[in-house]
Amino acid sequence: MKFRMALVTLIGAGLAFPQLPVPPSLSFQSLNGVGRVHGINVANTIVGNTRGGDGDAGFILQNGQLTKIAIPDSAQTFINGVEDNDRIVGAYTKNDFGGRHGFLYFHGDVTTIDYPGSTSTTAHGINNGHRVVGEHKDTAGVTHGFLWDNGKFTQIDIPGATSTVPEDLSNSDNVVGHYSMGDHEHGFLSDNKGVITTLDVPFTDATDTYLYGINSSGTIVGSYVDPAGTHGFVYQKGTFVPFDAPGTPPSVGTFPHSISNSGQIVVFGSTAFVATLTQ
Repeated sequence: MKFRMALVTLIGAGLAFPQLPVPPSLSFQSLNGVGRVHGINVANTIVGNTRGGDGDAGFILQNGQLTKIAIPDSAQTFINGVEDNDRIVGAYTKNDFGGRHGFLYFHGDVTTIDYPGSTSTTAHGINNGHRVVGEHKDTAGVTHGFLWDNGKFTQIDIPGATSTVPEDLSNSDNVVGHYSMGDHEHGFLSDNKGVITTLDVPFTDATDTYLYGINSSGTIVGSYVDPAGTHGFVYQKGTFVPFDAPGTPPSVGTFPHSISNSGQIVVFGSTAFVATLTQ
């Protein structure tokens, strides 16, 4: 089944965006030694992946306690998202190092999420309704998006795109992600009626935009690329607020991957951070 497309509206280069008289600012708390952070929920439970000598493993960080998570009989486990009741989504590879398999994890129970007929499936985001978005590759190697709802799949494709990657969805089923068109990546927002909006940063010399996270108030986080490298941004009430993580040059890159319903943002750059957005 194809995802219904009602409208594509371009937002980005060449359009003027209102600027706040005093733009929001971010304060950062370092999370040394945890690896890459990918998700955060309203209780400040953080998920992500370790980096280092013990290979790739997922983790969940709760109340300062880090617990590694590996899917049984897997070679690698990647954790990408968490909802407010601690259901976790991601992907794993088997010991034969074949394609990735998506999964939903809750208190030790694992549900595999494989798009029918695909060669690889990755689950990226989950909301409190237990709906999941992610990507899958077909037998020709083309990347498509999907929505998974209690075992039912709906394919998500941006018209004309060579790849579509949904990254997250809000509790009201608004989906954010990015898609390839020509040599560049563009951000997209799909509302719960299937209306698609292309959402690109308006900054001078920016070439690519990636939307990674959205919360229930509609605040979006992501990254953009310019000649200096990769920067983070927050999109709130029609305004893009750019930032670089502390101690992180653009050549290393700043990647805000999730924003909770309480407004906390997880970011990885030279190290991992939790950021708080303030007016």
